[in-house]
Amino acid sequence: MNSRFSLMFLAALGTASVAQGGDLRDPAPDDSKAASNIVQASEPSPWRFGASYAPFIGLKTTFSGLGRFNSPFTPQPLGGGQNRDYDDGFVHVDSSGPNSGGTWNWGYDNNSQYNPAGNGSINLSISNSQSNASAEEKGGGQGFELMGYRDLGAVEWASLGGRKTTWGLRGGLQYARVNMSNHDLLTSGLTTVTDSFGLGGQIPPGAPYSGSFNGPGTVLDDNPVRTITNGGTALVSGTRDLDTDLFIANFGPYFEIPVTDRFNVLLEAGVSLAVASGSYDFFSSTSAGALGTQQSAGSASETDVLPGIYVGLSGVYQLSERWALQGSGRYQYMKSFELNAGGSNAELSFDSAFVLSLGVLYSF
Repeated sequence: MNSRFSLMFLAALGTASVAQGGDLRDPAPDDSKAASNIVQASEPSPWRFGASYAPFIGLKTTFSGLGRFNSPFTPQPLGGGQNRDYDDGFVHVDSSGPNSGGTWNWGYDNNSQYNPAGNGSINLSISNSQSNASAEEKGGGQGFELMGYRDLGAVEWASLGGRKTTWGLRGGLQYARVNMSNHDLLTSGLTTVTDSFGLGGQIPPGAPYSGSFNGPGTVLDDNPVRTITNGGTALVSGTRDLDTDLFIANFGPYFEIPVTDRFNVLLEAGVSLAVASGSYDFFSSTSAGALGTQQSAGSASETDVLPGIYVGLSGVYQLSERWALQGSGRYQYMKSFELNAGGSNAELSFDSAFVLSLGVLYSF
C-alpha cells in the first residue's frame, strides 16, 4: 500500500515539473532570436577616395626667338642719286647733284672694306641678327592630387588565382607648379646686306675716311651691286623664366587585378583637361662684335586650356579594411603651353611628361 502510494506521488511530481518547466531536455532555439544574434558580413564599399603627392617629371621648355640686334640703318632701293647710310660708312649725294653718276661725298671705316679686284670697289654693309638663338630646359614640377574610384563590378573573363578582376571609373584633380629658368650663353645668326661701289680704277684714301659735300675727293660710283648673306654670329646673354600653374582634371576607366590578398594592380587610361596659367619674362644682351651691343626684354602672361590623354599603372596595398597605400606612375600627354613676349617664345611641352604619385586611399 505504501509502495503503491509512493509511485503515484513520484508520477504526479514529474507531471507538475513538466508543466512548470516544459521539456526537461534542452529547449529548442527560437529561430527569430537566433537570427538576430548572427553578425551580418558587410558588403565592401564601391567608393574609394584618396590624396597623393604627385610631382611632374620629364617636362621640357624651349625658349626661342632670342638675340635681337637691329641696325639703325635700312638698306635703300638700288639705283643712283640717293643718300645711303651703313654700319661701316656712308654714300651721299654731293654738290654735283643726284644725276651725276658718282659722288665724292662718301666714307668708310676699315681698310678691309677695299676690294682691289678689277677696277676696285668699296664694300659697305648693314647687319641684323636673325633672332634665332634658342635654349632648352628639362625638369619637372611639384604637385598634389585628389582622386576617387567607383567600383562597377567583376570582369567575368579575367581572374587570377580564383580572384576576380574588377573594373570601374576613376576621376582625379591635380595641381602642379612648374618653374623653368635658363641662363645659358647663346648665339644668333646674322644677315648682312653688302653694297659694293665701284672706284673706276682709283686707289681710295686710307681708312677711316670721310668725304664732304663740296669735295673735292675720290669719286665713287653711286649705283651699287648688292649681295645678301647669312653668316657670322652674335653672342646672346641673359635670363629666361617661365612660371606656370597647372590645374588638371582626369577621367577614365580602370581595371583592378588582384595579385595577393592585400596587393592589387590598377591599369588606368582616360582623357584629361588642364587649365594652364603662366608668365614668361626674358632679358637679353646681344653683342654683334664691332657693331656693338643691344639689349632687349619682354614679359607676358596667359591662360590657356590644354586637352590631353593619360595612361597609368598603380599598385594598391591594403593596410586595413578601409585604408590602403597607393603608388603610381602615369604618362600625361597634353597640348603644349606657349607664351610670346617681345618677339621671343616660351613653349612648355608635355610630350615626355610623367606623373609619379604616392598617397593613401580610404574606402567607406
